[in-house]
Amino acid sequence: MDVTMSKTAIKICGIRNATEASWLPEEVDYAGFVLFYPKSKRNITPEAAKEAFSAIKDGIKKVAVTVKPTLSQVLEIEKAGFDYVQIHGEVLPEIFEKTDIMVIKAFNVSDLSELDKYSGNERIKAFVLDSAVPGSGKSFDWELVNKLDTLGKPVILAGGLNPGNVARAIETIHPYGVDVSSGVEGENGKDEGKIKAFVQAVRNIDGGKLFAGE
Repeated sequence: MDVTMSKTAIKICGIRNATEASWLPEEVDYAGFVLFYPKSKRNITPEAAKEAFSAIKDGIKKVAVTVKPTLSQVLEIEKAGFDYVQIHGEVLPEIFEKTDIMVIKAFNVSDLSELDKYSGNERIKAFVLDSAVPGSGKSFDWELVNKLDTLGKPVILAGGLNPGNVARAIETIHPYGVDVSSGVEGENGKDEGKIKAFVQAVRNIDGGKLFAGE
């Protein structure tokens, strides 16, 4: 993960099939696939995710989004060819010991006190900071992020972002990246027009500026 880039990284999460994957423009940096979490309407199998990989443009990194995954699940994710595993909740020690895949650690506003527990781990390449209910489309007080000491870890902001407010979020906390799912959806899943609008909103505000931490 290149933390010296001058533009805000963009992660489109909750991709469910090849059609949605094909809608991601080349300006997108990360594509997220929800795995092993049946509670989510965006949950798919590793096999379905692999079928969508061929539709992703070169250069877009593939992220498996999970909640408290087991070692066997992370091994399956690694075997499937994902670049990162994003983990909400506790990360089992054996995941660091017995896999090589890089980890993006996700936190809700209710468990930010756990940041220190993971900040010194070199296998964790970034923190995702999300609302109290991930995937709900609800935002939180972004100023909370400015008060956190992430000890040099890049921060990806999630929770309630959409084409209409993402520029304000970037101006408020200058994150390494922004993460959106429900904010680019319609009635039947991802919306191609909303994805393009979100990406354009981010790139319009970037303007080639350098962000905090660089």
